[in-house]
Amino acid sequence: MAEKKLFISNDGMVTFMCPKCSKIKTINVSQNKNSDKIARIKFKCTCGYTSDVLLERRKFYRKETNLPGTYVLEDNIEKPMVVKDLSLIGLKFDAQSKQNFAVGDEVLVKFSLDNDQEILIRKKVLVKKIFGSFIGAEFCNVEPDDPTDKAIEFYVIP
Repeated sequence: MAEKKLFISNDGMVTFMCPKCSKIKTINVSQNKNSDKIARIKFKCTCGYTSDVLLERRKFYRKETNLPGTYVLEDNIEKPMVVKDLSLIGLKFDAQSKQNFAVGDEVLVKFSLDNDQEILIRKKVLVKKIFGSFIGAEFCNVEPDDPTDKAIEFYVIP
């Protein structure tokens, strides 16, 4: 039984589709929505299938990725990175080695999406979290009509 991650909607509901019978069930999990603790539930379908489910409380869905790219700090030297997850408002990347990042730094990131179009993404990000060589960052500018942001949206949304 593999643990599945489900996104909690604004109204506190989670929708689960059974991988065995494709039956869809929506569950009210609003009691877990504002908790600081990791929320796990056990889902049991009427067909008998059971699964452990991790409830995701982020505002925006994050797509796990493994996209090679580069980043540039203030030294203007391109360094390799791998984008580990991507959302509509930011990303997490592995700088491949510990660097001199600080929360609040602006970094230019470049990577290509691994879809049919292989669109090149080139955006400035603001460093929000640092954990070893992993950097959590928010896009400095998100515009719904920008072609790059639209490409990210179509790539990320399941």
